[in-house]
Amino acid sequence: MEKKKLLILGSDYGTLDTVHEAHKMGLHVIVTDTMATSPARVAADETWNISTTDIDALAERCRKEGIAGVVYGASDFNINNGRKLCKLLGLPHYCPDDKAWETACNKAVFKSLCNEVGAPVATGYQLSDSLSREELDKIKYPVVVKPVDKSGNRGMSYCSNETELLKAYKEAREISDNPVIIVERQLHGPEYCVNYVIANGEARLLYFSSEHNEPGYPHNMYSIIDTTSSNLKKYLETTNEKVIDVFKAAGCKDGIAWVETILDSDGNFYLLEMGHRYGGEMTYVPYRDVSGFNSIRFMIEIALGIKHSEKDLPKPLDHAYKEIATSYFLFSKEASEIGRLEGLDEIGKLPNVYVDFPKGVGAPTRYRASLGIIRIFSKDVEELCETIKFINDHLVVTDKKGDNLIVYFTDFGALRDEYHKGLEEMAE
Repeated sequence: MEKKKLLILGSDYGTLDTVHEAHKMGLHVIVTDTMATSPARVAADETWNISTTDIDALAERCRKEGIAGVVYGASDFNINNGRKLCKLLGLPHYCPDDKAWETACNKAVFKSLCNEVGAPVATGYQLSDSLSREELDKIKYPVVVKPVDKSGNRGMSYCSNETELLKAYKEAREISDNPVIIVERQLHGPEYCVNYVIANGEARLLYFSSEHNEPGYPHNMYSIIDTTSSNLKKYLETTNEKVIDVFKAAGCKDGIAWVETILDSDGNFYLLEMGHRYGGEMTYVPYRDVSGFNSIRFMIEIALGIKHSEKDLPKPLDHAYKEIATSYFLFSKEASEIGRLEGLDEIGKLPNVYVDFPKGVGAPTRYRASLGIIRIFSKDVEELCETIKFINDHLVVTDKKGDNLIVYFTDFGALRDEYHKGLEEMAE
């Protein structure tokens, strides 16, 4: 019997994992984009050199080839292209509700919906392009300025006075496609990414993860994102149900969703934004080894039109993590070009590691941008620290002059302290 054909748009984070899982499901996998090569393209059964923005050309080829489903990685851009393509083809598609998609892609719409249902968000200020004296005089510093339609901290600035605010507002407007700019009270505290699974409109917490930066680098440049029990109990008691209310009010029906949140110095969680897709860290992959829930297969099944119900959701998260799922972002120190790359093969042989490193020798690097991710499953915090140390000792990425390009994470004390604190809190 001929295999069903699955089309993957782009080679973003998560697409390589999708190729591998689709093969386990007996599917014929096709990747389309205009990249010369990528790990996902190499692993696929077939590749097309059609841009993910060329919807008409993709639709014609999909009809000819008999594509059964379309999926995407951790990319709002390619999900949006996929939604257009699937609507044109009459295929099942991710997030069919336009309100849900707008809420996930627009921080101002998300914040407005949070206010409607009573979910906690930071105090905001309304500013127009006129930046009137009346508007400016209402602001209490420090504040955060950010565009509503960009991810990865692009266009975001922290401002402690009016001069910094005016500069940040101008910069955010220059890169944004939306005239609305968010200005809100700056929060101070640990940040968490909280992931959910949604089936037939019912959402359930999948995992709670904390975000760690390497000391000396910006606090929102997260080298390590790992599942944690620290402050999980407080989140479950105060915030979890309100987040579920937001997803329901937005019209999210099936798939993966997440929120970014900060536990502020005032002792309360505040929501920053949401996504209705994979998070770029793709901790779903090692988390499968922690919980047994296969997020990648779940998303492929949605693309193939397989219906899910509440019984397909993971068990409620009401206990402490002993095992850990982690994503190690490998950030570049400089805008340069990779001259030497060694150690990935040896690292990839570790039984608890999943490597997604699309860059190769000769590839350009951007200042403090991710070159790749290594996902780690560990039975406890000590195994996690030992695995990170092994990666640091064996991974070599230098420029053509031989200078190191990688930001290595070394704050093992923070990981250990958080791990043990979480076990104690959940045991109370």
